[in-house]
Amino acid sequence: MNANTMKEIPLVFDCLGDDLIGIVHKPEVPSEIGVLTIVAGGPQYRAGVGRGMVSLARSLASRGVAVMRFDYRGLGDSSGAFLGYDQMAEDLQAAVNAFREAVPEVKKVVLWGGCDAASGAMIHGWKVTGVQSLVLGNPWVSTEEIRSAVLRKHYTKRLGEAQFWKKLVRFEYNLFDYAAAGIKKVTRRIARVFSSGARPGATAAGGNAGDNPGRPIDRMLAGLRQFEGPVLFLMSGRSLVSNEFDELIKGSPAWQAVYKRPSCRRLDLPDADQTFSDGDSRARVNQAILDWVTELQKGQ
Repeated sequence: MNANTMKEIPLVFDCLGDDLIGIVHKPEVPSEIGVLTIVAGGPQYRAGVGRGMVSLARSLASRGVAVMRFDYRGLGDSSGAFLGYDQMAEDLQAAVNAFREAVPEVKKVVLWGGCDAASGAMIHGWKVTGVQSLVLGNPWVSTEEIRSAVLRKHYTKRLGEAQFWKKLVRFEYNLFDYAAAGIKKVTRRIARVFSSGARPGATAAGGNAGDNPGRPIDRMLAGLRQFEGPVLFLMSGRSLVSNEFDELIKGSPAWQAVYKRPSCRRLDLPDADQTFSDGDSRARVNQAILDWVTELQKGQ
């Protein structure tokens, strides 16, 4: 299919009284599975980092896969208040409905998002009608404990690298600032322990890290456990967020039980960064999602 045969259709659709803005990339003959892209939180909108979502949408649409990009409430051109990735269920459902109305050929939808957009998809994907599959790029699962463990491993590894020592002897590191930041962090943690009455290493509730069902990380696990469709993880070799996800999986039997289900698959991109920003990584992500959708089509 030639890219010139696809249409790019602007949409305005309702979500609980707010106007959401979207763009549908519609091929001349769309497949029955479409892709809905989810924007990561922060100063982003439906184009994605470095227009990565535009690149993906045009690439897939030129191969017969309809794609919709949209801004959920409070981001980009959409109205309303930004509620965060852990409160986007209504936005996703409104977008899926608008997508399928704009492209009636689309019967099922794949949710694609990276960082906290992937986290939101894990939390909410199971309850969004019309969603068949999730594609998750470097999901954001960071906690203080996980982050500290990953950074310890990262800097321990750096101690064995000659480049680190060269920078050190050239005074290219500001050791005073690093020491001050470390002292400040320890002081804050001690203050939190004494103010909450909790022992070091415990949560404020006195339990283990996985005992609080209200935390986003636990809602991610619960949501992924309830999602019955196939899941593809796209993981970057040059992302600390990806390392944090691996640290979580390694240390949690509950996460391992879900992550190692036959319906979950993983593709590693060793040279990619967190946002798949370079051209080669972006092309590999585009191809991986196309291959995933093609496989889902064959399995119907």
